[in-house]
Amino acid sequence: MSAAAPADAGQPGRRRTDTVWTRRWIAVGVGSALSIGLPLLLGHRGTHMALNLFLPGAGLFGVSTLGAVVFVVLTVAGVAAWLRWGLDWPLLVLVAGAIVASALAVHGGPAHLGAVTGSPTVQRGAHEFPLVLLVVGLLSRMGRLVRRLPGLAAAQRRRAARAGGLAALCRLGVVDRCRTVSIASLAGPGASDTATLAAAVAAADVVRRARRIGVVARGRLGGDPMRTDHAPTRTALALTGQLGQSRMERFVNDANAALAGVPCSEPGWVRPLDASLAAATLHRAGRPDAASSLRILYREHLRLRRGHRAAAWWTPLGIPVGSSAIWEHAAATGIARALGAIDDADWTALRTRALGAAARGTRDPHDERLIAAARLWLAFVDDQPADAIVTRPTVRHDPLAVALDRLAERLRADPGALRRTPTAPAA
Repeated sequence: MSAAAPADAGQPGRRRTDTVWTRRWIAVGVGSALSIGLPLLLGHRGTHMALNLFLPGAGLFGVSTLGAVVFVVLTVAGVAAWLRWGLDWPLLVLVAGAIVASALAVHGGPAHLGAVTGSPTVQRGAHEFPLVLLVVGLLSRMGRLVRRLPGLAAAQRRRAARAGGLAALCRLGVVDRCRTVSIASLAGPGASDTATLAAAVAAADVVRRARRIGVVARGRLGGDPMRTDHAPTRTALALTGQLGQSRMERFVNDANAALAGVPCSEPGWVRPLDASLAAATLHRAGRPDAASSLRILYREHLRLRRGHRAAAWWTPLGIPVGSSAIWEHAAATGIARALGAIDDADWTALRTRALGAAARGTRDPHDERLIAAARLWLAFVDDQPADAIVTRPTVRHDPLAVALDRLAERLRADPGALRRTPTAPAA
């Protein structure tokens, strides 16, 4: 039976991979046709128009610097909204708007005009374009640098010190709150926690966030705001018994239709921790191929590269983006390891950083989460020296860390708890 599972999952996985590559080739073809065709057809004006395909506003440098800066700033904001909430259409609008603005602002001419006359406008635009890319790259890292400032780091530690485990769920943002509820539910919460977990995921701001993202990102004006995507919320609702039969069936159908084999976290985006929790939920709901789909996702699309896993996978073109936070990497892969979807290679990459977090203690919530996530791994790997260090700190502040610690305790007692085939649901 165990040998047949990967074979059964291979065909859907192969079809999904083929679909991703088909979309990629179409995108490359369209982009190449526009970047080559516009200069050939429209000459100097077409060259400036084509530059906006790589960075909206780049075609306006040397023509309208103010307009170029406006487009670049809007692009940075658009990329941030795309990465966080799945708002991809504003970027398409910015590209189209920049192309039209360049067409109106740049005077036309034959394709060879710049080469013959040595036009300073074309040269200046060509020199400024790499500089703009460098500026955008620096801006994209500003948030990470700001969070590392000593004052903000100290404030974060003080906030963590005031937190009180699962009783402080309300202090977490919607996504981390739903993740915490899912992890705690997989760990088997006590009777005193059940009502707290259910209330945390049923709060008004959870539904409000889902509705806003659905309206702004995909124009979903009516109906159930969580009828598709929103994997963290739907997973938490399912594990706390609040999703209902019809919405649970839709959740399963959404996973079957998705390229990743699990619903998206936000429109177009699959994030590793949400994918692992969704697969665990689907397995518990009686879909035994969920672990196989998760195995394909981690093996083909969220591969371990130089000790890191991607922070997210963009499903339209199958593009992995960024690097996961270390605690999230450890938690996502620890749950995947409990499901049998991956081997122990990630522990080799995580071990040194987990030991460092254990040495620093639990004052920083990210360190506390990493310590708890490392304990998930220690339920499966034989590493006595690391076990002695990682199990030393007491995890009690951050709610998500407390939930991970409880799940680690359950897996230590029963390593096959998440992998066991569920019994038929009661009528």
